[in-house]
Amino acid sequence: MSEHTVRENHGIQTTVGMLRYAADNAGDTVALRIFRGAGYVEISYRQFAEKVDQFAAGLMRIGVAPGDHVSVLGENRPEWAIAYMAVHRVGAIAVPLDSLLKAGEFRHIIADAGVKTIIVSSRFVADILEVRDAIGEPTTIVCMDDDRGNVADESTLAMSELMDPAAQEYPEVTLDDLAAIIYTSGTTGQSKGVMLSQRNLGSDTAGAYQCIVYDSSDNFLSVLPLHHTFECTGGFLVPVYGCASITYARSLKSRDIIEDIKNTNATLMLGVPLLFEKMMQGIQRKLSQQPTAKRALIGTLFGVERIGRTAGLKLGRTLFRSLREKAGLGSLRMMLAGGAALPPHVASWFNSLGLTLFQGYGLTETSPVTNVNRIDMIHDESVGPPIPNCEVKIIDADETGHGEILIRGPMVMVGYYQNDEATREVMDEDGWLHTGDIGITDDLERLYISGRKKNVIVTTSGKNVYPEEVEHHINQSPFVLESLVIGTPVSGTTSEDVYAMVVPNYEYFDEQTADTGHEYSTEEIEDVVRREVQEAISHIGEYKRPKRFEIRSEEFEKTSTKKVKRFLYKQKPISV
Repeated sequence: MSEHTVRENHGIQTTVGMLRYAADNAGDTVALRIFRGAGYVEISYRQFAEKVDQFAAGLMRIGVAPGDHVSVLGENRPEWAIAYMAVHRVGAIAVPLDSLLKAGEFRHIIADAGVKTIIVSSRFVADILEVRDAIGEPTTIVCMDDDRGNVADESTLAMSELMDPAAQEYPEVTLDDLAAIIYTSGTTGQSKGVMLSQRNLGSDTAGAYQCIVYDSSDNFLSVLPLHHTFECTGGFLVPVYGCASITYARSLKSRDIIEDIKNTNATLMLGVPLLFEKMMQGIQRKLSQQPTAKRALIGTLFGVERIGRTAGLKLGRTLFRSLREKAGLGSLRMMLAGGAALPPHVASWFNSLGLTLFQGYGLTETSPVTNVNRIDMIHDESVGPPIPNCEVKIIDADETGHGEILIRGPMVMVGYYQNDEATREVMDEDGWLHTGDIGITDDLERLYISGRKKNVIVTTSGKNVYPEEVEHHINQSPFVLESLVIGTPVSGTTSEDVYAMVVPNYEYFDEQTADTGHEYSTEEIEDVVRREVQEAISHIGEYKRPKRFEIRSEEFEKTSTKKVKRFLYKQKPISV
């Protein structure tokens, strides 16, 4: 167990146990908030628990029983939270679905998991009816909205008509019961059902609570999709465990996010690195449009902040208070990144501004949090030390100390659903989960991620190249939107050459045109990007530098949590 600063928790609880604790200890505190119509609708913890009980009673009335698999599909909204908790209240197993999937992908998961009942928002009713027509499941469809998706199907029920206020006896749910089956987002093209128990979720939530400083006065802005374990645990269960409020963002648009922060005094937010990069670029863009004198003053303040930081002082919170207020971020005090590596310069910039941004680490298979930076010792390049009761070790390390990351603890999954072979491939007899990620730890137990084991490129000289490191350097340029580094086979060998694909940041080129009046041609854009890439890779070892690279006009296809689907680009690229 880490010796880093932690606080006491109030025990490992089931998800429903967390909600009952919040209702008993902070019943009048706003639990769930969302903007609808002309204003915000708020639900207190007492009301949240009551609605869960009422909907659970309705689910039992239509035959949902302990152990049944029930899917939840919809946007981030109070009804999603109520449905998820109600599924657990009746002892059933939640199978959250990614709202960005297509009907055919819904069909695969529903068939694989044996889903008989689904609770779905109106925009997906037609898709689910299409799935039912094809495979006969799910047999019961409950719509979160009264309009039932405006589809002429009398068998589709409305969530509101299932709310039953009569007192019920609910099945006992224990920490050993299965809580959820989460289907991975498929960056490798293979989606597996990760089985998480109530103990997995409860221990991970309690451990995260010990390491993140927040309480019932805080307001979490929920931005990432709730079907994803990072948001479901970190942005839903963690605030419920700590009796904090949750505000559902209206959209992923920066303008809407900032409006929600400003209007509800949001204090914490979870996000993927891309989200924070976009926020940073938006603020920087507005700063660049300020008069010369004001830009000079801001530059001086950043210089003062850097000097203060070298002396161990955190001056950003005071120096940039007015700037944060004008940006609509005055109430925000903490932002936690996950789902991918956070570029250190992004974290450093926000922390200079007085907004605490740090990252953690984990996998769907670990519920998901295993490591997180502590507020009193944030390191921009690290994902932090392990949370309590989590063990991390490195095996098969190379000469630099980098090796595969293994995790052990009560947050590690039960296994993959109906796939014992895949489970044995990643979990050994001693309970260690082989993550497939490469990393290194320091003397303070802090973990640093190098990349994915399956992505490592072995050059003809026998050197290991981690694509994520090369991408990080290329992506530093404001002229580059994103990059993808892969290995291309060297004929007659088992080695690979380093190859890069780069997408220009056309929006930034447009901004340059607006500032200078010079309109860039396609050839000029490519020339600039090539120079930027060459400059970026000059700062890394020669063996890591791409031998060739191509410039692409379209962004890479991504999962719902903005991870590039690398498997789509593994084919040998065309030489340019």
